[in-house]
Amino acid sequence: MWNVKRNRTGSKGIFLRLLVPNMLLLLLPLLVGWVIYNKTLIEMEKEVTASNMNLLQQSRDIMDRRLSEIASIAVQLAGDTRIMQFTTITEPFEGANTYRIMETRKSIYNYSLSNNFIFNYFIFYKNSGIVLADSSTYLLPDFQKYFKYANMDAQTWKNLFVGDQYHRRVLPAQEVTVNGIRYSLLTYIQTLGYPGFSQGSVAITVDNREVQKLLGGLELSGGGWAYIINETGDVISSVSSGDSSFWIDRSSLAGKHGSVMQDIGGQMMMVTYTTSSYNGWTYLVAQPAYVVLKKVLYIKKITFTFAFVFLAVGLLIAYLIAYRNSRPLRNIMETIVEKTNGDGYYGSDAYRFIRDTVSQLIDNNQELQKKMEKQAPLVQAALFERLLKGEYVAHKEISILLQHVGIEMRGKYFLAAILQLRGYDSGLDRDVLEELDVKRIMVKDILRDEMGANVHWHDVAEDQIALLIAFNSNNPEDRRAYIEEVIGNVSDIISTRLNMTTRFGVGDTHEDLLNVSRSYEEAKRSLEYLSWRNMNGIMRFEELPQENNGYYYPSDLEHRMSNLAKAGEQEAVASLLEELHEINFEERRLSVPMLRLFMNEMWGTVVKLLPQVGVEEGAALEQMKPFSADTASYDGLEKNYRSLVSVYFQVCEFVNDHKKSQNVQLQEKILELLHESYAQTELCLDSVAEKMNISKGYLSQFFKEQTGVNFSDYLEELRMTHAKKLLSTTQLPVYEIAQQVGYSSSNTFCRAFKRINAVSTSEYRRL
Repeated sequence: MWNVKRNRTGSKGIFLRLLVPNMLLLLLPLLVGWVIYNKTLIEMEKEVTASNMNLLQQSRDIMDRRLSEIASIAVQLAGDTRIMQFTTITEPFEGANTYRIMETRKSIYNYSLSNNFIFNYFIFYKNSGIVLADSSTYLLPDFQKYFKYANMDAQTWKNLFVGDQYHRRVLPAQEVTVNGIRYSLLTYIQTLGYPGFSQGSVAITVDNREVQKLLGGLELSGGGWAYIINETGDVISSVSSGDSSFWIDRSSLAGKHGSVMQDIGGQMMMVTYTTSSYNGWTYLVAQPAYVVLKKVLYIKKITFTFAFVFLAVGLLIAYLIAYRNSRPLRNIMETIVEKTNGDGYYGSDAYRFIRDTVSQLIDNNQELQKKMEKQAPLVQAALFERLLKGEYVAHKEISILLQHVGIEMRGKYFLAAILQLRGYDSGLDRDVLEELDVKRIMVKDILRDEMGANVHWHDVAEDQIALLIAFNSNNPEDRRAYIEEVIGNVSDIISTRLNMTTRFGVGDTHEDLLNVSRSYEEAKRSLEYLSWRNMNGIMRFEELPQENNGYYYPSDLEHRMSNLAKAGEQEAVASLLEELHEINFEERRLSVPMLRLFMNEMWGTVVKLLPQVGVEEGAALEQMKPFSADTASYDGLEKNYRSLVSVYFQVCEFVNDHKKSQNVQLQEKILELLHESYAQTELCLDSVAEKMNISKGYLSQFFKEQTGVNFSDYLEELRMTHAKKLLSTTQLPVYEIAQQVGYSSSNTFCRAFKRINAVSTSEYRRL
């Protein structure tokens, strides 16, 4: 058998083998979910980036249109003849020049109404030193006081507007004081005159708040900023949600538009930018990643939260499923370990171990079945021989034996017959025996075909076959007709097919299977009569001539009555004694000398029986003397017979008392052994039967009859009683208590404890 050891390695291996696939199955949807999540995250990032880019491009397009309109206005002003006529005038307030200045100022007033993006605009004349506005005319020194840049002195201011040559020059937003009020303005400058001959300029200012409104549509919370830079890198306008902004060099950005993640000031920022094809300005917005991807991060948080919860719950469920599914396997492993008494299994594949063990058990069982099938004919033959001799005394015993050898006796009444093949009276040699073997096989085939399952046979001699026939009919006539018909058919078929004559000796029908020996003895007497008369055919016992000059006390009946007395079967002994009395004292009406011979043989049976059951022979004979004194009359013989019956009853009582005494002693020995050795894990029905020198089946039946409970239930209850005592009076660990009460595994002990006591060991200890 397998060499296995009771350890935890196998149990852990089984548990892990079931847990790992469940975990892998759990991780598979998580992996798929992770891939889907990443794809979703990328798409949402693209969507957010596209949204920011769209807003930025809208701001760029609006700004381009507004600048284009401003450029158009500046070109119109620079090309207006009324404005251009003042470029050469050096004395603007002489003569009609004053009137022309007023007309010119009125004509340019309408330009301020055509574009609400414009804060104000001015026309500077280099030669005359005057400045025309929509509402007034200024000399340059006075206008410098009216319109003053915070970070620019008067000379720089003058050089800016009337010195250099400009075409669509836009100054970045800066602080300007207009009539005492501070503004943040962008300045658009267009030079008057021809290239290389500057005569002044047209300056249009734009309120920086209008530009910031365009950028304000972007999400800049959390420290984001946005700005516009020109082609030289100057910041035209900017807006920020925090105190600090980090200007990004345009050369570090790839392409004219795009979106990148950059670490700016220790914070991950999403930088989105686009470049205007109109003037080459770059519109850029930098936003904290967590703000831009707020929804994405929220989804990520929710997704990861649910993923971890699902993973935790899934792992718990996988653990419970693996534990629950591994319990039957661990129980099987423990059972195999305990039943095979092994001491060394460290394998990693419990399934293979179980498969190999079960396979070997099946192979062993099949091999045993084959051996039993080979031995079945011999066992059946021995059983029939003992049954025909009357050696069985209990119905239960004969039923179990018949079932064990695979024979099912269906019927209430039983009859024995003997079939003899004629022609072999002159002697037997090897050739004749071989011929007889063949003939017997053919005869048995005929019996099987004609009589079916109601007949069983047994070879009692080379040329004789004993038949045991079962009946269900309560009518004796039906049974008699069946026997005559079937045996007659069998005799005819044997004569036709085998060219042989036969003799059939048939006994009487008896209701009890244990009385088959009597029917067999009657069949022998019938066959002997046919042999004595040298006759063929069928002879039933009831057809034998009645001979009343001899007493009836056949040897098989004597043998059966002795066996019944030795078994203590008082009722069966009384029934046989009553039958012998009826036949010999009433039916045959024997003479006194013949009855005396009958009684002497009966007493002889008693004398042989006494030492066999352990009764002291001398004392028994002294006790029997008064009973055998008067044998000269029918009354004396009648009393003598009753005395004989009384002695048989005393023998049965003695046997039963002795059996009870032996049973009490055996029961005490068994209980003493159980109470002394219950802590031994190997204590079981087999080991106790071996120590008591009795069979396992007898021990199980005996223990149940004497105590009223099964052996295994009693042992388990005994162990549980001591376990409860240890749980309630000590603080020993459960595994130590399991070992002290005879369990090799704490798991087996805990399951048994909860099954019997309806509470767990820990709950019992707490209560």
